[in-house]
Amino acid sequence: MQTLIEQHLGNPLVLALLLFLGPFVLEEAAILAAAALAAAGEMSAALALGAVAVGIVVSDWSLYALGALAGRSRRIRGWLDPAQLARGHRLLHKGAFPAGLLARLIPWLLFPVFVASGFLGVGFRRFALINGMIALVYVVVLFLGALGLNIVLLDWLGNWAWAVAGLLLLAVILGGRWIARRYFPAEDASAE
Repeated sequence: MQTLIEQHLGNPLVLALLLFLGPFVLEEAAILAAAALAAAGEMSAALALGAVAVGIVVSDWSLYALGALAGRSRRIRGWLDPAQLARGHRLLHKGAFPAGLLARLIPWLLFPVFVASGFLGVGFRRFALINGMIALVYVVVLFLGALGLNIVLLDWLGNWAWAVAGLLLLAVILGGRWIARRYFPAEDASAE
């Protein structure tokens, strides 16, 4: 993705398309890239924010649709325990907002929660409204924070700002993985 962005610097419409597609791969990286491009003056902040926000919402809807399609398959439903499906259905219908909020804040929950929402038949309008509100607040807050940080880094470090921003992104990713391993260890199969 970085190579594509570098090839199309100076073309804000192509950059907007790339930012729209970015969340289908990794949302946080797309938001940070949008903020960095806006801070560097490659595109307006409004265009960068709009492209990445729409991309996030559409990618979330795509995960819901994937689950809804899988939920229509008798073969796939046959692999699952009906009691567990009923329990998941009750949980997601009662707690769609908390589930959506946790999925947004804990990245590895996003895929299973959104696919399960479609699979278990949480209404699309309800899902879209709840998820859309949460996603837009999340994207705006993260984008504006990253934009401010990028502007400060560009003013303070000049051309070295990109390297520092990359190291900060790497630190966030590695820190998240460390926290996940420390506080959510994989179950030991030999312990059973």
